[in-house]
Amino acid sequence: MFTFKLKNDKYALDLPALTYGTANFERLDSDDAYFELLDTYYNDGGRCLDTARVYCEWLEDGRDSSETVVGRWLKARNCRDEMIICTKGGHPPVDNMEQSRLSREDIEYDISRSLEVMGLDYIDIYFLHRDDEQIPVSEIMPVMNDIVKSGRAHFIGASNWTTARIEEANRFALENDMEPFRVSQINYSLAHSSTDTFGDPTVVCMNLREFRWYSRNNIPVMAYCPQAKGFFAKLAKGESMKNLPEGRFTSTANLARLARVKQLSEERNISPSVVPLGYLNSQPFFVSSVFAASKAWQIDEDMSAQDLRFDAKTAAFLEYII
Repeated sequence: MFTFKLKNDKYALDLPALTYGTANFERLDSDDAYFELLDTYYNDGGRCLDTARVYCEWLEDGRDSSETVVGRWLKARNCRDEMIICTKGGHPPVDNMEQSRLSREDIEYDISRSLEVMGLDYIDIYFLHRDDEQIPVSEIMPVMNDIVKSGRAHFIGASNWTTARIEEANRFALENDMEPFRVSQINYSLAHSSTDTFGDPTVVCMNLREFRWYSRNNIPVMAYCPQAKGFFAKLAKGESMKNLPEGRFTSTANLARLARVKQLSEERNISPSVVPLGYLNSQPFFVSSVFAASKAWQIDEDMSAQDLRFDAKTAAFLEYII
């Protein structure tokens, strides 16, 4: 599998091209089903799991479920040292997305709770799940630096932060001998979307400005929604557009890309769900696709993309109407 070496003064890890996202681990009484999925990912060579403090909090009895399942699986399989565990904190309350939770107290609470729920001594990559541009980076980065220096996280990352804010934060950190953000999570897929189509002003989506910045800098991207919630896979198989998230990906341009995904899938005998993962593997900067799957066979299929890259001409064919 393609990997990217994350390294600082104390720690190093190889971030893989395919990360398994656990946002759909919604129940605390379904270990058998979730463990089968995690076992499949592991047996296929997967070594990086992504979760978050806020995951499933929007469901009745959903709080803690994703992190709890991950922690129980790590303990049951005795594989903590083999896995890269990513989690995120600092997310606003789900019923009040305008409320900031990036104070020292909020961040410290979230990481402490994540460690407790998962039964871990440290987190490999700890992300701030959202940004609040009204808070100076000079107030945020000392907190994140303390988390790394204490050993509770080995690396820190930004989730849904613009590159302008990441650059500002990292400049402050490096000028003050602090740990910078070394990885970024944003929405990124062959199926383009935006803050407007998501209907959430707190998310950050890949656009030309962000793309150019990542191309110039050596910071890897962890792409969430890399398969656009099944946009290509479902429509390529003839499913109704009614089964897709309303309005998020169904633009004219994305429908044109769908036709190209279907063509390439048929020409190369690869699944339409795998093509977008290969596309992200083929970018000028490193991308780890945080994919989700609810069935073991889907994980097997997606993991076939772990060594898949397209040449520049093929990537351009998928991306543009040419």
